[in-house]
Amino acid sequence: MTPMKRSVQTQVSEPFTESWGEESLPELPTEQSLTEYSDLEEAPSAHTLYVGHLNPQFSVPVLACLLRDTLERLEMPVAREHIEVVRRPRKAYALVQVTVRRDTLASLPWRLQTALEEHLILKELAARGKELLLSEAQGPFSHREIMGKDQLFQGAFLGSETRNMEFKRGSGEYLSLAFKHHVRRYVCAFLNSEGGSLLVGVEDSGLVRGIRCSHRDEDRARLLVDSILQGFKPQVFPDAYTLTFVPVISTSETNVPLKVIRLTVHTPKAQSQPQLYQTDQGEVFLRRDGSIQGPLSASAIQEWCRQRWLVELGKLEERVKVLTMEKEQLQQQLQQHGPMSCTCCVL
Repeated sequence: MTPMKRSVQTQVSEPFTESWGEESLPELPTEQSLTEYSDLEEAPSAHTLYVGHLNPQFSVPVLACLLRDTLERLEMPVAREHIEVVRRPRKAYALVQVTVRRDTLASLPWRLQTALEEHLILKELAARGKELLLSEAQGPFSHREIMGKDQLFQGAFLGSETRNMEFKRGSGEYLSLAFKHHVRRYVCAFLNSEGGSLLVGVEDSGLVRGIRCSHRDEDRARLLVDSILQGFKPQVFPDAYTLTFVPVISTSETNVPLKVIRLTVHTPKAQSQPQLYQTDQGEVFLRRDGSIQGPLSASAIQEWCRQRWLVELGKLEERVKVLTMEKEQLQQQLQQHGPMSCTCCVL
């Protein structure tokens, strides 16, 4: 194959949110402006690079190797597991997780073009007749941002799982086999902690994939969730949780709708006394440090109650301490002013 001469789009754009296609990127900062920032000390931070217009004629492993070699030539070594290539029949792109300084990221397109001009990088990496797109992708999102999304892009990076966020790939017969068990476990655990969300259609790594979910599947999922939660004790009211189906935007040419199922358990309201939720099957689960603990034994439940009462007792003791200090301050103020004399004048 004879390398074709093509220019490379040499700029880092704002995070892409609406299209994977032929969007134009803002102008690249000049070399002089990049030099002005070179003296500023900045700690490396995590970023996600979007590399578009990759050559779909290559397989995913080949594209990943070429991309990794390209970044190494640009003095930006990346582990293979941090390169996620999405390949379609006519399109291919990649999401690369890097940890670099902001000025290094800004100079990347300029250094990429220089390397291409010096034939240090295979120009066949880009699709025929296309210019290689390089921009900073979205993410990771905060929990609040994810909850506010009305659509997600396939391949977008949502960050890592946390105490309040759980990802499930949801492939195969997940909705008919495993979904009901995860609803019981995670909703119960979130109710017994600080709330949280279960996202189905997202890899454990945080990359959005989506699952096939028709309107009929949505109706079945709603009925399933409602029927399970109605059996929880104490009673779980409808305003305690939200079930939504977030559309996933994909470059695939198929007409199969992809969704991310988002089941959110809102932060439980403060109760006069600690209470522990149990599932419709009488099991109790807790969420601790990003993992599920349960079903709990009787001794574990007793220990949980003891810990919660200790927390409540600590809050009361702190409140009493504050009120006692306020009382002492008021008494000191009264003593400093002394008794007030009353004079009666009769005219």
